[in-house]
Amino acid sequence: MTPFEINLKDNRYREDFSPLVEGCGCYCCRNHQRAYLHHLLVTNELLAGVLLMLHNTAHYYAFFTALRGALASDKLDHLKKRVLEGPGKGMSGEGDG
Repeated sequence: MTPFEINLKDNRYREDFSPLVEGCGCYCCRNHQRAYLHHLLVTNELLAGVLLMLHNTAHYYAFFTALRGALASDKLDHLKKRVLEGPGKGMSGEGDG
């Protein structure tokens, strides 16, 4: 697994009441905890896929918004460094960049 991946089916998330990603502004992270997502996944609820899709879409949107900004301001190397620092240090789910 990469630093960007979380296996929410792992039992350690059963009582983890933190958001999926700290500081993420997506609907999933603002309204649901890892424990709830864990429950949805292990019980094969369809809502799990919907919430994770919303989260992932928010991150893709933030990444491409930051990428457009970096290209426009000729700061692609700076963005690359931020992304490679890993989750929680570079990109957020709120379109920073």
